[in-house]
Amino acid sequence: MVFRSSVDECKTVKAIINTKFRFAPMKRIPILFFLFVSFISFAQTKPKAGIFYFALGSHVAAYTNSDIHLQSSAQPSFDFVLHNVKARDDKFLQSTGGAVQYDYQFGYYSRKKNFGIEYNFDHVKYFAKHDQIVRTTGTVNGQKVDADLPITTYVQNFEHSNGGNYFLLNFVKWKDLAASKNYKRVLDLFYKAGAGIVLPRTNSTIMNERRDDKYNVAGYVIALEGGLRYNFIKNMFFETSIKGAFANYKHILIANGTGDQHWFSGQFLVMAGFQF
Repeated sequence: MVFRSSVDECKTVKAIINTKFRFAPMKRIPILFFLFVSFISFAQTKPKAGIFYFALGSHVAAYTNSDIHLQSSAQPSFDFVLHNVKARDDKFLQSTGGAVQYDYQFGYYSRKKNFGIEYNFDHVKYFAKHDQIVRTTGTVNGQKVDADLPITTYVQNFEHSNGGNYFLLNFVKWKDLAASKNYKRVLDLFYKAGAGIVLPRTNSTIMNERRDDKYNVAGYVIALEGGLRYNFIKNMFFETSIKGAFANYKHILIANGTGDQHWFSGQFLVMAGFQF
């Protein structure tokens, strides 16, 4: 009986030791694992406080009719206006003169402040249509002109084919519409407001005198834009948007003279980019 009692006591002590020093920690492991997973999940779902991004793309554009004022004191001298001139663009990545029609942007967005700033360049392309009759008023070689004439009567060609070139500084706002649990796929509504300069290189032939040689700061542009941005994997995104702009070209370079015009433009843009 004494022997059995000693054996029983040893088993009891061993059981206590195993319970305190082995089984109790094992019971805590699921709790610790749950807390660890929760922490990792929280870290993954929390969006970055600040995002740098870059995007490249193209667009189609439409322009309102515009008055083109052209003047020169050289011979032949002239100072006339072509009224309500119709124009076209090049459509996405096509090129019928100069570089293809493209756009790029880079910026920084603070999700903490829900506000961003962005530099945006649009290589808009403008071609005055040749097959149109326009009212022409002014003087040519001292003679008064006021008639509906083919545009090519005095202006054989007029285009900003190496770009009307909008340089814009934009203020940006994003609004999350939907997001995956790990925040790697996000659909945002965005809108922008910006202003900047226009830097055209104009290809023109006026009174049979051609010029296409120089970029110059010709005026200013203001724009509003809105669209959708989709982060389809962690660091890449796709976006599409509509932009409206007012561009005022106060100092266009032509052979032996200058010109000016302004227009409203509408653009449909498609871009893809990278963020970090």
